[in-house]
Amino acid sequence: MTSPWDCNKSARSPNGHLVAKIEGAGEIAMGAPTCGVLRVSNGIEVEECNPSFVWSDDSQYIAIPHWTPNRKQKIMVIDVAKKKVYLASGVYRVLELYEFINGIIRGIDSPIYEPCKINISVEDVVSNT
Repeated sequence: MTSPWDCNKSARSPNGHLVAKIEGAGEIAMGAPTCGVLRVSNGIEVEECNPSFVWSDDSQYIAIPHWTPNRKQKIMVIDVAKKKVYLASGVYRVLELYEFINGIIRGIDSPIYEPCKINISVEDVVSNT
């Protein structure tokens, strides 16, 4: 699990074929969570991401908190093989994602103040776009 306040992260896919990393992350405001660029070794690049990302257990997807212009977050799901990006419908305060197993993304919204567990089905995300 990676804290939303971390400045970097690098993680190899479960099958070992790809590496995803956050680069250039910095606080979005003093003491606030961080924001940087996600770079995947297959050429995918996405800006405005938080380092608290997780690979799916089948290595098909990355789930990552993505910052909105009003400093809220949405869950972004990236299909690494198809190089397609999907946004989940919910809006969150600060996401801390900790696992992505059997198609379910699990995490906590606002881990420090009034935390709330979340469970999102990847099928709901990719089928609604």
